[in-house]
Amino acid sequence: MRDNISLIAAAAGGFMLSIAATSIINAAPVTTLKVQPSSSSTPAADLRFKPVHPDEPVNHTLEEGFSLENSLRATEQIKGALNSFRQLTEKSKGVLEKKTVSEAENTDPEMQTLGFSNWVGAVEGTLKKQDYQVKKLEFELAQEQYKDGKINKAVLDQKAAQYQQAKREFQAVWNSFRIAD
Repeated sequence: MRDNISLIAAAAGGFMLSIAATSIINAAPVTTLKVQPSSSSTPAADLRFKPVHPDEPVNHTLEEGFSLENSLRATEQIKGALNSFRQLTEKSKGVLEKKTVSEAENTDPEMQTLGFSNWVGAVEGTLKKQDYQVKKLEFELAQEQYKDGKINKAVLDQKAAQYQQAKREFQAVWNSFRIAD
């Protein structure tokens, strides 16, 4: 499970950074990155995406499903599921043999109190850090675009505000994050 969460965090981070890098290379803000639909797959920069579900367009998956907000909601759901698993493990101790409980992975108290907390904290911290990095890159790009006359002051100010907000949020996560040991 630890590897799965790490893999999910790495994949999400890599995806967000690839979009930011693509935006910089194309000299366009991420908000203007448009996915072009086609019959079999959808290109986005140098990637091609097929719908992940027949009822969900690729744009929805990219813009909503893989958004920071949805990822943070999913992290809260994972936290709730881990708490449920911890409660179920505790209740099973009087019903199941100790050997049976210990054979299931991630049932020892240390893992459930320390490991679970650290895993979720690492994912939340990674998401906020990557959002901060993306917003910083977008703001730096916007500064260059403003100098070149490609965007107006309102767009530059919007990017500055988004960067400052992401900076405050990442700092808040950092200030509240503790490694349980």
